[in-house]
Amino acid sequence: MKKKFVVLMTCALIGASVLSGCGGNSVETEAPENPAAETIVVEDGSLPPLDEDLQELYAGAYKIYNQISFGNFDYDEETTMEKDGIKYYQITDSRFKTYDEFQKFLEQYFTKDFVTNCILSESNIMFAKGEDGGLYFLGGGRDMNIFYAGHTFQLDNEAENEINFTATAYYTNSNEAYDGEYFYTAPENPDDYTTQEFHFILLKEDGQWKFDDFALFF
Repeated sequence: MKKKFVVLMTCALIGASVLSGCGGNSVETEAPENPAAETIVVEDGSLPPLDEDLQELYAGAYKIYNQISFGNFDYDEETTMEKDGIKYYQITDSRFKTYDEFQKFLEQYFTKDFVTNCILSESNIMFAKGEDGGLYFLGGGRDMNIFYAGHTFQLDNEAENEINFTATAYYTNSNEAYDGEYFYTAPENPDDYTTQEFHFILLKEDGQWKFDDFALFF
């Protein structure tokens, strides 16, 4: 693939199924290898039809949500904790050295409700808070959907305190991985793809726009 929405195709980690409908996760029993430090790219054409400042908000939210979904964190496999019989590894990302700093970081992009009830919910066992206040995680993430080919956006509603928009994602009908360039306009051959819609909600919280619903397409 020449143009990549995210360069994480090699990050096929065995681990938790993360943020799939904010559901539960399976558990690793051995320390995984550190994920490769890949560069995340958001192309201009892939952004939703919003004002520039909200596009920047989307790009930031996408980047951390992607990192969470694929478990692409640096961590210290020698510093561990156990919770409910599960081993966790301490994240060493300098942006959030503690669990509370991580929550505050997320609240730059997402509403408090979305952070609490989805990303850091009790049912999502990917992250844990250590007795030292540190941020710990399972050390894995989900695989990429190799059939993803592209997506388009549609603005549904724009009000003073709420914005709704929808993404239509395209996936190949064949049993082979998509090997072309990702596209961000409706394809001329739509019968070659299956589609799925993803809904996004932006809300004003404390005078700032935050995502109250978010999704990845792959």
